[in-house]
Amino acid sequence: MERLSVDPPRVHWSGPEIILKGGDRHAPSVADDPRFTLLAEHLCTSLVHSGGRVVGAVVRDLTTGAERTLAADTYVVAGGSVLTPQLLWASGIRPDALGRYLCEQTMATCQVALCDDLARQLDEGPAVVEPNLWIPAAEERPWHAQLHRGIFGYAAVPDDVDQRTVIDLVWFSTCDVRRDNAVTFSERVTDPYGLPQPTFHFRPSTADRARADDMVTDMAKAATVLGKFLPGAEPAFLEAGFALHITGTTRMGADARESVVDPYAKVWGLDNLYLGGGGVIPAGIACNTTLTSMALAVRAAEAIAAG
Repeated sequence: MERLSVDPPRVHWSGPEIILKGGDRHAPSVADDPRFTLLAEHLCTSLVHSGGRVVGAVVRDLTTGAERTLAADTYVVAGGSVLTPQLLWASGIRPDALGRYLCEQTMATCQVALCDDLARQLDEGPAVVEPNLWIPAAEERPWHAQLHRGIFGYAAVPDDVDQRTVIDLVWFSTCDVRRDNAVTFSERVTDPYGLPQPTFHFRPSTADRARADDMVTDMAKAATVLGKFLPGAEPAFLEAGFALHITGTTRMGADARESVVDPYAKVWGLDNLYLGGGGVIPAGIACNTTLTSMALAVRAAEAIAAG
């Protein structure tokens, strides 16, 4: 996300277009480089490995069902915190920690109609700036807070309410790292794509529950300072998994018995297989996992480039 230097200022949300252009929306796209090939509508179904190395990736064309095997010197899997361990499991790559140590955030939201004094301030000054604030987690306050105006639409604003005066509050707290919290994969049941069906095993600890209660109390205090709750949008927990900020399922570590990849994201026991995404993060975190995942990906890419 980038705040543009225009009048009035605007927030530009980055996506694949910006990534493929190296961060410069005006630059040529990497997709136009003849060395780059993007296989649209293809699914990687397994990794072929032998002698401590991956020797091929089997991919299926979802439009025709045809399969082929791709060969490379180095393989990187970044399919997310569930699909990446699913692919490894389907390929017979099964470190003891695979899928374990799953962490997810407890998430709560509410909507507030700003008090008159604050609502008037939003329209003062040379340019109108929509409120967008985040407060990072701290040791004494272990949850991440976001205040913004309907960016993600966790709840719809009634038609008869002036949307300019409504603020969404979204609070995230982390959970304790526990080996028994995990995603496992079936040996006999498959998902719609023919890969092992995932099952989630997650139980919050006593400390997780206490932390979540403190977080919602904090949210309520902040909300009542800002204004009044919209009817039906009082502080409430969202269903488990809603944040989709899962970590730990392919966790990074220095001990092969307790992790899936080494500190440079290389899978233990395989010389040329690296993993990316939030699953490699070994701890529970209270904020969005994207920047941490990117930092670890850059570290892995530098290690690959260095040979």
